[in-house]
Amino acid sequence: MIYFDHASAAAPAGEDAELFARFLREDFANQEAAHKAGYRQREKLRQAEKKLSCLLTGREDWSVIWCNSATESFFVFQHCLDIPSPKIVTSALEHPALTAALKRLTPTLELFSPDRNTGRLIPRNGPRDAAVFHLVQSETGVTQQPDKLFKAAPGAVRFLDAVQGCGKMDIPAETADIIAVSGNKIGVPSSAALLLNPAWNGRENFIKKAEQMRHKEYLTGRFLPAAVFTFVEVLQKRLEQQQENTQKISHLNTLLRQGCAQLGLPATIPPECASAYILHVTAPGFQGGVLVRMLAEEGIMAASGSACASETKDPSPALLALGFRKNDAFSGLRFSLDHTNTEAEVNFLLSSLKKVLKKY
Repeated sequence: MIYFDHASAAAPAGEDAELFARFLREDFANQEAAHKAGYRQREKLRQAEKKLSCLLTGREDWSVIWCNSATESFFVFQHCLDIPSPKIVTSALEHPALTAALKRLTPTLELFSPDRNTGRLIPRNGPRDAAVFHLVQSETGVTQQPDKLFKAAPGAVRFLDAVQGCGKMDIPAETADIIAVSGNKIGVPSSAALLLNPAWNGRENFIKKAEQMRHKEYLTGRFLPAAVFTFVEVLQKRLEQQQENTQKISHLNTLLRQGCAQLGLPATIPPECASAYILHVTAPGFQGGVLVRMLAEEGIMAASGSACASETKDPSPALLALGFRKNDAFSGLRFSLDHTNTEAEVNFLLSSLKKVLKKY
């Protein structure tokens, strides 16, 4: 199997899987228990919070709310944003799980439109209660400029979805009040977190409501300490290797981008506006979902869009927002890379693509 779907779930490296197994054996105790083992878990978690904060923001004082998944973190944000009927600005490019959470807060969302050539969102100034945007779009890979987006909503709570950027690029932490991250995209299952800026005046109330969610309303489950500890250790390693990994993946992305163009599959986002880890192309006249299944028969795992919406019968909302016609909005293909991918795998993917396009 050749895997090009790391944006949905990344396979753990062998040593990372062994680290996870060790933490499972050593740190299985309930962190909420009153006994000595529970106390030990809580202390280790406090240290993990400081380390995660330092790794991602350069400071130890960002508060951390651990979650079991990015989707759960979006739910926590939705539930703990203590603003009645908030006026929210976001975009049609956000992850479906995040959009669903926002629509539970208010049925009417103000949307920034993307530039059709670059995918970058075009800000419009105005008063809002919350501004919610991604750093890296999960389907097309477009990278946004959150400082410009948040400046257009002065005084709003600034929420940054950095799930696809965590461990892969620098996160502009100081532009945001709340940042969502996940270990799932770097091979660590059941691990995610919300980081809260110490300068945000709503932080203490948000934390209090999150604690009520868990201990009084039972709306969230107990997270797995072993996953948290593994996430922090793997993230540290990824950040240490970030420059080297990005150089390698950028090279593979360029080869794949050029090869797809030769096959008549144009890239959706120009390279200077996209994450090196995601290449999204369109196949005009083809169904992306069908091509994904045909590639799977060749031993190649790819995607036709965001994993959470991969089986929908509706056209891609992201491609529609970018101005694609409805029929073409079904034609997307997403190849998401990891540092474990090789040039030989890219070449095999391109030869397989050529084959399935002829067989279609």
